[in-house]
Amino acid sequence: MKARLLRDAERLRLEGELDFVSAIALRDELAGAIAASAGQPLTLDLSGVTRSNSVGLSLLLSAARTATEHQVRLQASGLPVGLLSMAAVCGLDEWLETLSAANDSTLEIPNAGQ
Repeated sequence: MKARLLRDAERLRLEGELDFVSAIALRDELAGAIAASAGQPLTLDLSGVTRSNSVGLSLLLSAARTATEHQVRLQASGLPVGLLSMAAVCGLDEWLETLSAANDSTLEIPNAGQ
């Protein structure tokens, strides 16, 4: 299934296969949706992602950077196991944990773009 972004109030849901082709279109669409939520909390739900490679982690980092720019308190939920594994290899597992909506913390995400 081709990847797509769905919006529902304070939730953005990514569905389908995240690969290099789908990520190009999704990055701009995701950035626009995050910017439209300026100053508001927003959850990025990845539970509908059926397959992801390193581009999924790149997309998440890009989303975090956009959220920081627009003062959006971004959290992520439904993170695929493969994405969590890649984050650990890259040393981003602790950062990703702070982003996780499963974490009871209300901390805002760190500046991923710096």
